[in-house]
Amino acid sequence: MTTVNVDQSPINRNVLQQTAAKIGVKVPEDQEAAFVTMLASAREAMEQVIEMDDFMPVPDTTKYPRIDMHAPSPEDNSYNAWATKVTVQNNNQDEAAAGILSGKRVVLKDNICLAGVPCYFGTDVFTDWVPTTDAIVVTRVLEAGGIITGKATCENFCAYAISNSSRHGPVGNPYDKTRSSAGSSSGCGVLLAIGEADLAIGGDQGGSIRLPAAHVGIVGLKPTFGLVPYTGIASNEVSLDHTGPMSRDVLDNALLLRALAGVDGIDDRQIAGTPSCAHVPDYPALLTAARGAHALLDVSAPTAAGIAEPGATRKMRVGILREGGLIQTMDPRLLACVESAAKKFGELGAEVVEVSVPGHLKAPLIGRVQRFSQSNNLLGRASGTRQLYLTDFIEKLLPWSQEKFNKLFPVSANILLNGLYADEHFPQLHGKTHNLFRKLRLEYDAALAKVDILVMPTTPWVAKVMLPRDASLLEHFGDYNGLTFNTQPFNNTGHPALSIPCGMISPLEGPETLRLPVGMQLVGKYWDELTLYKAALAWSDAFNWKEL
Repeated sequence: MTTVNVDQSPINRNVLQQTAAKIGVKVPEDQEAAFVTMLASAREAMEQVIEMDDFMPVPDTTKYPRIDMHAPSPEDNSYNAWATKVTVQNNNQDEAAAGILSGKRVVLKDNICLAGVPCYFGTDVFTDWVPTTDAIVVTRVLEAGGIITGKATCENFCAYAISNSSRHGPVGNPYDKTRSSAGSSSGCGVLLAIGEADLAIGGDQGGSIRLPAAHVGIVGLKPTFGLVPYTGIASNEVSLDHTGPMSRDVLDNALLLRALAGVDGIDDRQIAGTPSCAHVPDYPALLTAARGAHALLDVSAPTAAGIAEPGATRKMRVGILREGGLIQTMDPRLLACVESAAKKFGELGAEVVEVSVPGHLKAPLIGRVQRFSQSNNLLGRASGTRQLYLTDFIEKLLPWSQEKFNKLFPVSANILLNGLYADEHFPQLHGKTHNLFRKLRLEYDAALAKVDILVMPTTPWVAKVMLPRDASLLEHFGDYNGLTFNTQPFNNTGHPALSIPCGMISPLEGPETLRLPVGMQLVGKYWDELTLYKAALAWSDAFNWKEL
C-alpha cells in the first residue's frame, strides 16, 4: 500500500462516510481512521495511473495519410449524409492495386475511429473528439486497397432508428427527403443509395445496419456476434455491439465482409468459434462458383449420423417465421410483399415452409429492458472485458452537467435515466435479460435445425415522414415504437441477419404514386453468413425488386 500523508489528502472521514452511504452503509466509528488511510492510499494510486500515458494502437499515417479533410458544404451534402469528408488510402499504389477492395470507395459510420478525423457520434454533447487511433476495420479496409472517403452521419449516440436525431440534421431518404432513412447508420445507407460510396461500414445494436438498408433499398448485414472486430469503435453496449458491411448488391457485401472478418486478438466480443483472418471463407469466390454452377440454393446434405458426404447436396429449406408478422404496427401490405417474396424461393427450387418461434414475441420487451444497460457507457462504466477502451471518448463525455444533459436527444436521455433507476431498484435485471436471451437463442437454433434460413420483414412499415427534432419525447417514442421488432432480437442472440430489398409499396398515408423500398430479412445459423448470401444472391439474380 502506498504511504500517503493523510493530513494533505482530500480524503477525510466525511468523504469516507459519504462514499459508504452510496450503498446505504456506514463505516464503524472505531474503523474510520484505518479506512480513511486506505482510501487515501487508493486515491493516490488512482492519480498515479491516470497520469500514465495511455496505450493505444498507433496508426501508420505516413503510409495511410489523411488528405483533404473538411466539413462538406450544404451544396455537397444535400441529404446531411456526410459528417466529414476525407481521403485515406495506401500510398503504395502497387499494394493497393493488389487488394480485394482496390479502388472501392468506403465510408465509415461516424462512431468508427479514424485517427486525426473528428468523431461526432451524432451528438453535440461534445464537439471536439478527435480519435488518435484507427479502428481495426479501418486498417483492414486500407490493407485491402480500399479508399476511405469520409465519415457518414449517424444518429445521436447511435441510439435511435429514425434519421432525425443527428447533430448534422435530418438525413433524408433518397426517395423522399421528408422521410426517414432509418438509423442509426443513416448516412451510410443514403450515401450508398445515391451512389456517393461503393461500400460502407455500419454499426448495429438493434437493427442499425438493417433498418437503413430496408428503408433506402440496399443490402445490409449484421454478422454473427464477434465475426467482425469492434475494436476502435464507440460502443453502445458491449453485448450488443456489431459492425458490418453495407452495399448496393449482395456480392459487394460479401466482398467487404471477406476483408473485415476475423479475430484481431484484442476484442473479446470475438467469442469461441470466431475464425482467424486466414480461415474466413472467401465469400465472393464461393458465391461466384455456386452462381456459375446454378447451385446457389444447394446446401450440403449430411448423413443420418450428421456427417457431410463430399458432393452430397439438397435444396435449401426456407422458413417463413410466423411471429415475424405478428406485430400490431405491421403494415399488412408490407407483410404480404415479404411473404410473396419469400415464397419465390420455391420458384427457384427451394423448399418453403412456415416455422414458429414463440419466444420471438417476447424479445422486444426483454430487449428494451436489456438496452437500459447502455447507460453504463454513458456513465463511463464499461468494464469487465478485455478490449481496447476509448478513454479519450470518456474524457469528452464526463462529467455530466445540466448543459450536457439538455443537449441529449430524448431517447438517449431516457436510456440514461432508465439505466440509473434499474441499477438501484433491479440490480439483477441486466443479468436476467442475458439468461432469457440465451434461452431464446436455443429456440431460434431449434428452428434453424429444421430450416437453413428464417425469413421475415426487416421493418413493419416503409419510410415515414420524419418528426421535427423538437417534437416531444412521447411523440418520438410513438413514432419509433415497433420499428426494431424483427431486428433487435438477433443483436441479443447473435445470429447473423441480412436485409435485402424485395419490393416496393406506397406508404399507408399516401400518396399512392410514391413507391418506397421494402426489406426482407434473412436470418441464419452462427457463422453461416455464406448460406444467407447464397439465398440473397439467388433471389436477387432472379427477381427485380423494383418491379415487385
